[in-house]
Amino acid sequence: MIPGSLDDLGHHGRCSRVTWYPGSTPPYSSLWITIQRFVMLNQPSRAAFAQDFLVRAVNAAKVPPTNSNPRHCLNDYRMATTQSPVRLTRFARVLRESAATFSCCHIGQFARLARPYFGEFVVCIDCLGEGFHSVLYAFQGIHACPVHGTQLERLSHHGATPSELFAHALRNPYASCQSLRQVLGLPAARWPKANASRDQALGEIAKWLMELGSRCWLGQHGAFQPVPFDVFTRRLCQLRMEMKLSDAIPGWADARLLRDPIPVEIATLGTVKVAPKSLVDIHDRRAARHQTDLSIFGHTLQGDFKAIRRHLQHRALNPRGRSWLARLARTKEPADIDALLKQGGTPARQAWLFLAWSRYVRQRDFNPRAGLQTRSIQFAVASDYPLWLAYRMRGLPPQREHDFVRLWIARWISAAGLLAFWQRISAVPDRDITAVDADMGITLMQIREEPQWSLGIGANSLLSLCLATPMRAGPATGTA
Repeated sequence: MIPGSLDDLGHHGRCSRVTWYPGSTPPYSSLWITIQRFVMLNQPSRAAFAQDFLVRAVNAAKVPPTNSNPRHCLNDYRMATTQSPVRLTRFARVLRESAATFSCCHIGQFARLARPYFGEFVVCIDCLGEGFHSVLYAFQGIHACPVHGTQLERLSHHGATPSELFAHALRNPYASCQSLRQVLGLPAARWPKANASRDQALGEIAKWLMELGSRCWLGQHGAFQPVPFDVFTRRLCQLRMEMKLSDAIPGWADARLLRDPIPVEIATLGTVKVAPKSLVDIHDRRAARHQTDLSIFGHTLQGDFKAIRRHLQHRALNPRGRSWLARLARTKEPADIDALLKQGGTPARQAWLFLAWSRYVRQRDFNPRAGLQTRSIQFAVASDYPLWLAYRMRGLPPQREHDFVRLWIARWISAAGLLAFWQRISAVPDRDITAVDADMGITLMQIREEPQWSLGIGANSLLSLCLATPMRAGPATGTA
């Protein structure tokens, strides 16, 4: 029985009372199986384990729970957060294990982008018999045990695994499970069986997933729902190939997904090398004094829009079209606009589409009263994408460059989005061209698409941005 007093448990001299074999935890073991092994060897009550090791938030502070029913379930993958329900530092100290022992032990340790691709709680009955279970088994890229080749079992299809084991793991993971004791046995609980091939297979997946949020990022404005797993895998593999990273295509990935790669354009941040440790979350305490005023983003992006508009005005419109553009810009009444459209034919209609595109972007993307709908400004304050904090030479970078990496990224994505938007507008059929602003606005909202983009730090430490090339339609637009 482990001691109930937190003060007593904190003294290293009392840790000898715990039955455990340091170094016995296989790599990539789940937190659940480690807890169950600890419970089998020491037989603490659920209340004692909760008092000693579980945490909860009270007034935004972490304190040990006083009840035996923690708010966060250990295996609730859909509600996984970055906070572990177990005090891992204390748990590791008591077990005399290193912090690396608990790497990849629960879903919250993975980047937010990867979490939707973890499914329900699954096990391999043969691995359980050897004292091993991994949270990586719930990843959609794994369909069978990498060691035994058997199908992973779940509550809806549990085969030889007792259904009580799943119910216990999901509802009561901190107490002893009789079904698991029968499958696992005390010898395997004391020292699980090692397997080098399993460590290699899971290590490949773990590295691929853990680099999300530290080396690779994917983004698309408005995509509140996760993209299908095949699309997610394809985009990430292609990003890694473009950056010439090792193991760009993992062994578990379907090679057929990459037979027809998505055309992309690559932008590299000059010759500036960015270390992954220098990129921090925007809510990190180190980032507080490095925030760029959003007005800098807004003014810069407006300037880019004006430059792109001037470029398109001379590239996409011929002299006649530019003449009709000036006349349409001065006309207010719908009846007069219709008359000009009929009179001017194709050049007038193309000029009207260009004018509608320009007005829509100004009113929607750069109008604070519209709720800052622009994707680039939302990108500037998002917590999923990196903020550069590296020092230049000696001292901090100048104030105007505190967030220039994000500004560089936002400008590229903004330019690509504006050009893609114009390409789709220029292909609008004549029957959809109307002088009524409301109807035209609805048409524009329906055809607007934001570009898919991905960001990564290559093997040469250069920050690269991959932009999916949109379908070419309408007149040539050139590049931004």
